[in-house]
Amino acid sequence: MEGFVKIPNLPENKVTFAAVGDYPVFRKALSDMGIRIFSPENTVLDSEVSRHADMLICHTGENIIFADPLQDVTPLIKEGFTVYFTEELERNYPLDTRLNTAVGSKYFINNPRSVSACLYKYLENKGLKSISTKQGYTKCSLCFVTENAVITDDNSVYKAVREHFSDVLLISKGDIFLSEKHFGFFGGCTGKINKNTLAVTGELKSHRDHREIYEFCAKHEVEIKELSKGKLTDIGGILPLKEMR
Repeated sequence: MEGFVKIPNLPENKVTFAAVGDYPVFRKALSDMGIRIFSPENTVLDSEVSRHADMLICHTGENIIFADPLQDVTPLIKEGFTVYFTEELERNYPLDTRLNTAVGSKYFINNPRSVSACLYKYLENKGLKSISTKQGYTKCSLCFVTENAVITDDNSVYKAVREHFSDVLLISKGDIFLSEKHFGFFGGCTGKINKNTLAVTGELKSHRDHREIYEFCAKHEVEIKELSKGKLTDIGGILPLKEMR
């Protein structure tokens, strides 16, 4: 039996449906595990991030998703999701990050200068507490390991969340591939595919802080599943949407 992931980014069981950018190597790796894939796209955004799920949708829990209006969400609706459209994304930062909000069980971490107004209001009305940060690419920068343990490679996000989560690991920037021009973020190369499994898009050893990341995850009884060989790659994260019940 299949159901919706109740808490965004934190599945309780094996993930069966996820939002993942259209990167063939990683789509295949996840498909081979029995995970169906939805790949969003918006060509208004820079090509570096135009396929990134964490830029184009925000899962707020259960069957509710907020999405950029300039994309086809028919596959989500067919899966039973109710989709609310936000303001249109713009090409330039920070208004390309309206949906790039990290939502957990109690908090949503966001940049108040750029977060979608309707998404913010919905999450607030749901009873979640806002944690403000100067980083617009908030979800890109944050990896949920458990409900109370997170990893980030952004100082602004680290300072914002360290008082609200029981365990926060700050790692170095720069070891994650995004494009020939820019490096990526750790949240953008990760995603939970089971309660105790964190998928990463590449070999963790390619990150200078891989030992600290392994140890942090092991402490919280979460194992690492590498989806490919080579350098970690920011693909806009792996967003779990449905799971086995």
